[in-house]
This record gives sequence, structure tokens and C-alpha cells, in this order.
Amino acid sequence: MPHRLKVPRVLIADDDAEFLATLRRILRRHFEILTTTKPVQALSLFALKGPFAVVISDFRMPLMNGVEFFARIAAMDKNVQRIMVTGYAELQMVIDAVNRGKITAFLTKPVSAAFIRAKVTEAIQTYNQQYTTGQNKPRMEKRYDALSANKVAAFVQLLLTTKEKEILALLAKGYSNEEIARELVITIGTVKSHLNHIFCKMDVHSRSKAVAKSIELGIIKPRQAITPAILI
Repeated sequence: MPHRLKVPRVLIADDDAEFLATLRRILRRHFEILTTTKPVQALSLFALKGPFAVVISDFRMPLMNGVEFFARIAAMDKNVQRIMVTGYAELQMVIDAVNRGKITAFLTKPVSAAFIRAKVTEAIQTYNQQYTTGQNKPRMEKRYDALSANKVAAFVQLLLTTKEKEILALLAKGYSNEEIARELVITIGTVKSHLNHIFCKMDVHSRSKAVAKSIELGIIKPRQAITPAILI
């Protein structure tokens, strides 16, 4: 059960940086806003920085669409209010968004600032109505603390594909891109593409940080990896 947030918190994911800035400008005076252009990073923020009363997402984003994104959000917290904003709307998209993503509102661009604020305010009111007594607050905070402390590794493992895990394991052993390509019988370009996805999903910007974070989260055992500092 959710607990009432002193300042309503809203997470927004949209790969359109300009529209993202517009939403932040519209909502920041009324709510606490976190934004990202990457849906995978948004999932990490939701898991590690929650709880949030409302999550807003575009339909078309890199690596996963809004329906898949909201399905994962709902799996982590069924009470959060989910608003999808898109530049176009097809019937099947709406059906999928409602059935799989469990969205609570569907908005099509362009949409006025007043209308967005009204919809977010309405969603927060719905979220707060699910709050019953102050006794729920410790349980909710404990839930997110437990997720942060014990389930982050499983969360990252869930995001990583089998091939990405294989590349990460070889990366930890100090393999170069060329060596990884030979080992897995793929092209160097494919290796680089997988590495970019790994960096995005783990919210890091270098090979050494990916290895260090994998060790920190327990995805890779220290004895399986060389010293991250010598990685390029």
C-alpha cells in the first residue's frame, strides 16, 4: 500500500529532450520531478529513488516502448499512477497500453500545459486515495529499502540480455572488443552496440565502471575480474 508523499513525486521518461524539458517546466512548481531520456535508466530511478506517485512516459523510446516500460513499472509497484503521452494513437496501442501497461491515462500530443497539470494532479489524488493510515509508511519505505539493498542485482540481471551478460563476463576478464568478438563469433560493431546497451542499462559510462558496478552488485565475483583500473 502506498504512503502519502509530502511533496508529490513524478518520474518522466521521454527520448524527446525538448518535450521532456517542457514537461519539467510545466510541472516543477507543483511537484518534485525526476526526468530521463532513457527508459532503462527510468526503471533504475524508479527502483532506487522511489516511491513515485506518478510516472509519465512516451510510447516510442529506445530499447523498449512505453507499453513494455509501464508493464515493468506496474510489476514493481501496482499502485503508481501511469500516464502515457504520445504523438499518435492507434487502437491496438491503446489496447496494449491499458491491458499490459495498466496505464491510468492516455494523452495525445499536442497537449496544453493546463491539461497536463490537471491530469497529473488527478493522478496524484488517486494515488493518495489508496493511502489508508500512517502505519503503511514504514512498510512502503522498508519495501524500497529492501529493493535497494537486496534486489538491485536481480533487477539489473533482468534487464541484461544473455549476450550482454556474456560480454560483461568477458569484459571483466580484461578482453578487448576484438577478443570478445572472436570469442563470441560476432562483429566488433555488434560488440560495441552491446556495450552501449550495457552502459545504458547499468547507468555507467565506461568499461571499468561497468565491471566495478557488476562486482558491487554481485553480478560478477571479484575473483572473476581483473582490476577495473587497467581496463580501457
